[in-house]
Amino acid sequence: MGTTTHSFTVLLSICLGLWTTGCRSQEEQLSGTLVEDFHNPPAAYKPMPFWHINGELTTEGIRQQMKDAKELGGFSGISVLPLAPKKNGRPGTTPKFLSEEYLERFQDVLDTAEELEMEVILYDDNDFPSGMAGGKLGELFPEHTMKRLDKIEHTIQGPRQLKQKLPDGQVLSIVAMNTETLERIELTPFIKNKVLRYDLPAGSWKVMSFVLVKDSYHKAYPVVDYLDATAVRKLMELTYGVHQKNFGDYFGKTIKKVFFDDVGFWKHPRTWTGRFNEKFVEINGYDPKPWYPALWYDIGPKTESVRHAFFKTRAELLAEGFPKLVGEWAKANGLKDTGHPPGNYDPTPIDMNADIFKFYRHMAMPLTDAIIGYQFGQNGHKLISSAADYYDKPVVSTEIYGAYKEKSFDSLMLYRSAMDLFSRGVNFVVPHGLWYNPDQVYISPLVSPYSEKLAPALPEYSEFVGRACMLLQGGKRVSEIGVFYPFEELAGWYRFEDPANPRQGFFISPETNYMEISGMLTNDIRQDFTFIHPEFFLEDKYQINNGTVTLNNLENEQNYKALILTGCNVISVKTLEKLKAYYDQGGLVISTGQLPYKSSEMGADEQVKTLIKQIFGVDANAPLDGNPHIHQNNTGGKAIHFVDANQDNLSEALAIDLTPDVAFSPNPTLASDFGKFNYIHKIKEGRHIYFFSNSSDETIQTEVTLKGDFKLFEANPHTGNITPIKNSKKVSIENQSYTKASLNLPPVSAVFWISNEDLK
Repeated sequence: MGTTTHSFTVLLSICLGLWTTGCRSQEEQLSGTLVEDFHNPPAAYKPMPFWHINGELTTEGIRQQMKDAKELGGFSGISVLPLAPKKNGRPGTTPKFLSEEYLERFQDVLDTAEELEMEVILYDDNDFPSGMAGGKLGELFPEHTMKRLDKIEHTIQGPRQLKQKLPDGQVLSIVAMNTETLERIELTPFIKNKVLRYDLPAGSWKVMSFVLVKDSYHKAYPVVDYLDATAVRKLMELTYGVHQKNFGDYFGKTIKKVFFDDVGFWKHPRTWTGRFNEKFVEINGYDPKPWYPALWYDIGPKTESVRHAFFKTRAELLAEGFPKLVGEWAKANGLKDTGHPPGNYDPTPIDMNADIFKFYRHMAMPLTDAIIGYQFGQNGHKLISSAADYYDKPVVSTEIYGAYKEKSFDSLMLYRSAMDLFSRGVNFVVPHGLWYNPDQVYISPLVSPYSEKLAPALPEYSEFVGRACMLLQGGKRVSEIGVFYPFEELAGWYRFEDPANPRQGFFISPETNYMEISGMLTNDIRQDFTFIHPEFFLEDKYQINNGTVTLNNLENEQNYKALILTGCNVISVKTLEKLKAYYDQGGLVISTGQLPYKSSEMGADEQVKTLIKQIFGVDANAPLDGNPHIHQNNTGGKAIHFVDANQDNLSEALAIDLTPDVAFSPNPTLASDFGKFNYIHKIKEGRHIYFFSNSSDETIQTEVTLKGDFKLFEANPHTGNITPIKNSKKVSIENQSYTKASLNLPPVSAVFWISNEDLK
């Protein structure tokens, strides 16, 4: 560093103030400032890609590739991802996963990492999904592999004496349902010596046996029963336990994180477990056996509430199964766990991950799986960061770029996807990825120093990621809009094997539009928001005070001045009661579609209809024209209902009571959907941090209005430079101070604005 640059750094460090507090020596102050760390981001914030091992590991190959990953790619760590052999002849990892020779090669990885000062993320299995133990689980503990719920059905005309042997597997319920009246008779009490005998009354009856059977598998090996803690513990002995025994001395040092992959129901939508009925009674307080037909059929007015009870139970079993036990193990061993279920961005979690909020309950670093293609599932990525917000988790990871098409993937795509995710709350990046044999990549793209088209861009990209993650990790996100995550609607709608189900993760009611609202707020109106799980909303953590809902966290506290209820048929009475309390105390409530008229609690539909009428002043199913309906009370509460929400009417509704924290004039309109202009606002240690990203091919020119009186600095994550913003001006509107400044963002670029004032 030259004398001029050094003098500027010291001066600017003094202007900005120290990033950390406390009494430190002059040397410590100069080396630990925001300016220096931003210019040369610490290794902990840089990308740490997957390293797919599609070949034979050698000591020499390990050392050379890790050296190249750091020196040529700028990566500060790697995650060794062993692969199972493929049926089409594509090679897997040799030596065999968890063999003595494999563990010797993994030791080479750790030795090299120590030499190069790199980090190794412990990937927990042989290929994905996690839970196979490289085939050992199926070999040693076949009773602990994944189970599936089957329905064996016969239509029988009564009156008739029914006599049948029990099917193979664990019978969870047998129910006869009248095809006309939907009357149900639970038949398991009439089983004796494995034979069912019962005199069916007159009528046409579907006799359904609901049986738990061992599931098939779609990978090389069977997967563990994720819902069974005993099974997961057996698995962990074979994987986590082996790594702890052999490499525990590296935990918290060279190995700081553990990664699991695709834990959920992908290709296994009817995943079930042996103690399901017991857990159902514990959670819901009634016997599930008579209600099993609701998983496949409409059984009358209670259908939605029963389905909600079933899928809520499965969500609890998954959350308290694999991710909980891994999280506890990681914490006990001084590690941070990260990973994801399948479809964590999809419109419905029911047949993919059960409940995306509950899945991350015990995780240190919730992760969003940004794969398939650019912008795929983009409106769902806020679900993961919203879950992290609720649990007060400072780090949100992403596995990114996997299965993007190699031909269309270029150096700009590295930035487009990353900056879109940064604006949605992500702050740690795991690229997908490196390949041990780069000539046989079978999940594109190759994000590696061995990619001719990407290699020149990787060092600067890694610095960009490091700078962005350094500023975005931790602190609290400023979000003044809460959007209800419609779990009750998603669960109440879903049924197994519906012929109209397009694909897993996408079977939702026509009224469900929360994903559209997510995109509208983020990409069009450009006001940040947080998803709120309706069940969690009932907790004391969400407090109502004078028309504001506060998410009380130690660090990531948020204050919502508007709550949005997206289109749905089903909701909890208890959720509506608290929503009404917010409205009664002066809150702003906006409905963006179908108003709910059914309850997720059994037999409480009329209470839902009454509460909707009290809040919105209309009947849930009353025909309305396209104009907004506004209902007000004496405390200043406002409830606005749109039959069909769009950017204009939703923006106008929010403006009634809410002055944007960040506003753009003009609000940019992009010519295409390829790329987005977004922002995120965080507060760390009393300093405001604004991140603006433009992933489009257009130049963004606008004036930004920030709520507050700030002296602003521009921090460029592409270059590492920090300079004062000279064109800012202060204005006062209705006794509120604002700061305005011009923003000019070239295509595929991002910038930070940082304040130099503590919070008042």
